[in-house]
Amino acid sequence: MPKVNVEASIEIAASRERVHEVLVDFNTWPIWSPWLYLEPDARLEYRGEVGQTGHGYDWVGRKTGAGGMTLLHSSLERIDCDLQFLKPYKSEAEVAFDLEAVDASTTRLTWHMKSSLPFFMFWMKATMVGMITSDYHRGLALLKDYLETGSTHSSTKIDGIVDVEALYYVGAKGAGFIRELGPSMEESFKTLTDTSAARQYSISGLPFVLYNSMDIKTGHCDYTAALPTFDPTPVESPLVSALRPECRALKVIHAGPYKHLGNAWSLIMAEAREQKLKINKSLPPFERYLNDPDEVDEDDLITEIYLPLKAS
Repeated sequence: MPKVNVEASIEIAASRERVHEVLVDFNTWPIWSPWLYLEPDARLEYRGEVGQTGHGYDWVGRKTGAGGMTLLHSSLERIDCDLQFLKPYKSEAEVAFDLEAVDASTTRLTWHMKSSLPFFMFWMKATMVGMITSDYHRGLALLKDYLETGSTHSSTKIDGIVDVEALYYVGAKGAGFIRELGPSMEESFKTLTDTSAARQYSISGLPFVLYNSMDIKTGHCDYTAALPTFDPTPVESPLVSALRPECRALKVIHAGPYKHLGNAWSLIMAEAREQKLKINKSLPPFERYLNDPDEVDEDDLITEIYLPLKAS
């Protein structure tokens, strides 16, 4: 059977004892687990004594399927767990956390998983590794927030299926790895806004980003940072000018720092799967930014995410 090995790490400004305390208490996992976060109304049942061998939880959800997690071994240096999946298909995984004390108040945490796919899913191995790795990074970022500030600074809401109007735009293209897009997008938007101001383009609304391509296996994407315009606008390279056509789209709203936007994208894809919606792959999904990170605290940033759908 195809083997699946996943690993992700993060540094957390908290002692190793505190990180360990949270990880071995499965009652805290709905706060930061990338899957339980995705479906807060999933049914959970806890068992065993917190922090002791046999402690664990079982879950049943519409988006997250069903399964159970059990603590096998725990020390300040390492935590081992058994993960059982029942739905959408049966499988088992070895889950572990390595805790390295960088100093008395900083811990480097590494999350591991070893598992395998059913033979008939061999062709999905690279995609599954990419998806789970992304999930691990989302979860570790939420855990870091929780341990350092006492709460997570990311909330998502499904806003339903909406009609999106056509609009003209000017844009600056860019590319990079999804988890490292911040500096690249800042540079793209700076080029775009500086040129728009100098050429006096007729900007008609809020900025957005089109995701022209996204490789789940590698985490790399190509995007266009864009500003809407009232009319078609002649531009010179490297800028582009085009029409974003009207469409129907599934919409999710995210509140919080841009570093947590992966939570909204995971939710919108899970909702599309649950509703069996047909994604229009000929149109790029996009983000629309409702406020300016230079003017509000990052916790107050509001972002709309749109996933174009095929006409019914």
